[in-house]
Amino acid sequence: MNRAKLSVSQIEVLKTSGEFETNTYKFNLDGITYLVDPGFGVGEKVDKDRQVDVIITHGHYDHISGLPEIDFDRIYISPEDSIALTDPTSNLSVFFTEPFAFEVEWYNIDEYFQTLVAPGHTPGSRIIIFEGVIFTGDVVFSNSIGRVDLYVDKSEQVQMRKQMTATIKRLRELFKTLPQDWFICPGHGEVVTIKRLFEINPFFK
Repeated sequence: MNRAKLSVSQIEVLKTSGEFETNTYKFNLDGITYLVDPGFGVGEKVDKDRQVDVIITHGHYDHISGLPEIDFDRIYISPEDSIALTDPTSNLSVFFTEPFAFEVEWYNIDEYFQTLVAPGHTPGSRIIIFEGVIFTGDVVFSNSIGRVDLYVDKSEQVQMRKQMTATIKRLRELFKTLPQDWFICPGHGEVVTIKRLFEINPFFK
């Protein structure tokens, strides 16, 4: 699949989901407005009269809880994490707030975008790759990586840790082959270039 070109200057970062400060990203491409990981409160930050397509990096509720607030056409998510749309245990909302569930048709993200399967933080985490910008969800932050111990038992943690280790190894190898001025857009925190990621993230040094 060809990579669509995307400049960081085209992207608006919307802080959503309150105390979690989830990075919801908004950009326009080929006449379509996209939202990446719409968190709670996103409805106050977007044009309610403009329909959007939604890209979801993973199914935790702070990245999907804004869905009822927006007018959308399509939702793209991985098959593995699609259960999180309707299962409060899978999306973790049952542990933090009122259980969140949202019955909706979804599309397999791997069939429409260039993705990298990146399990570890969740079974269906995806890295979405555009030419110039990479959305990493909660797999990779500017200075750390995502947790693997969120409300799972010890045996699951061991498996998730192994998956995350393999994922980070693949990402290190991939990022070394890409232009170092491309931008990493994580689910929380600072947007950085690949070059800067290798300088400040201990898992990529």
